[in-house]
Amino acid sequence: MDILSLAFYLSVLSYCLGVLLRALPLPIYTVKRLGRMLLVDGVFSAVLVFSYRTLVSIIDYLGSVLGTDWAGFAQWVADRTSLLTLILSVLKAISVVSSKIGLGPVVSGIVTPIVNLVTTSLTTILAVSIVAGVLRVAAGFLIALGILLISIPFRLSRGAGAMIIALTIVFSVGVPLMPQFISAATSGTIASYGLNEPVCSATLSLKDAEGRPLGLAVIEGYRGEEFLYRYVFDTRGFLVADKSRGGFPCEGHEAVVEIAGIKYKFTLPATSSASHNYTLQLPDLVALDTIRVVEIGSYVTILDYYREASRVKLVVDVKSDTYIGIYVESSDELKVLVNNTEVRESDLVKFTWYGISYKAFKYTFTPGVYAVDIALEYRSTPHPDVLVEPFILKALEVDVFSPESLIFFATYMFVELTIMPLIYVSILLAVSYSVARLLGGVSTSIAKYLVVV
Repeated sequence: MDILSLAFYLSVLSYCLGVLLRALPLPIYTVKRLGRMLLVDGVFSAVLVFSYRTLVSIIDYLGSVLGTDWAGFAQWVADRTSLLTLILSVLKAISVVSSKIGLGPVVSGIVTPIVNLVTTSLTTILAVSIVAGVLRVAAGFLIALGILLISIPFRLSRGAGAMIIALTIVFSVGVPLMPQFISAATSGTIASYGLNEPVCSATLSLKDAEGRPLGLAVIEGYRGEEFLYRYVFDTRGFLVADKSRGGFPCEGHEAVVEIAGIKYKFTLPATSSASHNYTLQLPDLVALDTIRVVEIGSYVTILDYYREASRVKLVVDVKSDTYIGIYVESSDELKVLVNNTEVRESDLVKFTWYGISYKAFKYTFTPGVYAVDIALEYRSTPHPDVLVEPFILKALEVDVFSPESLIFFATYMFVELTIMPLIYVSILLAVSYSVARLLGGVSTSIAKYLVVV
């Protein structure tokens, strides 16, 4: 049995009870008045049951008259959600940067309230969008449920049913109009804040010459001389720069990848997609471990490659006088065999790269085919001390050391996406209460005019 059928049977029950009470040979005014109320309620709830399609159509009709645009509302929510998520990424970046330079406690006192404002705004806008989505999908069910509650005899749940119907109609029509209300209320009062350029998402993977992942490398983006971002690949050779983690340029630019002090340049093209996937391969590096690499010089071709734990065996074809460089951490133990004979380096350079102490061993080779066996012993894998600067800082033109504009923007967003939606929802609730009264939730406003007994 569906909801409307049950509601109709309950309305018939109310009507029959009313007739019974009116027909009783008891000269008691209270009983007669109760019977009349049940008669009115039975007829009124039956009218509502048969008006179900009309009530549902009212939503579409009022929406078309007032210009309800669900697609526009969904886009508005998506844009604001994305922007707030980017702001949280900026705040996270500011916290990281300030901690690196020793200003963490000072900046935390400024950033924490802003995070609270942004989080509240994000929660409010998501809550409104969820309610709107539920109403859009379940409007028909909610109206039927409201009619069922109104149909229960003796008005046990009449107020609840009328309020459900009123809320469904008013919010289904009114919620998609929220962007227009906020825009009209805030227009001309404060300048909006926007992105200097669009922000996309990207997933990058870094591979060595044999297709193995290279981790903990640093990547920087440039457009001409303009600095765009700085990120660090994880230990698996992946970098996820979605909008919640700092974002990535949508436009083409030049990326500089650096590991163990060795730099490589890549040209990353623009794409029409909001999400990029790049695989960057370093053609003359072979991974020993996350931060430990073998640099193959010019005129060297790798004929065979074998890896076992921390041991790498290469068979190389050398076409001309060249070298092979091995970059390891300063505390590592390295042993190199060439054609099963242990050899010593021709040169040794010590340097520091992002806080990691390195030793670079250089081995020279003349033309020929060689079997190079590299055995490495190490205790730990240190991480580079890199000051990450996400792209969102550039897109929003936020100065890490001058967050005044960010405070202004966060406050504006709080007013626009928390205070104004709450005011608008309060207006819709007031309208819903009036509609509920009209439907008989508090009195018999419509019913007493429809039925005369």
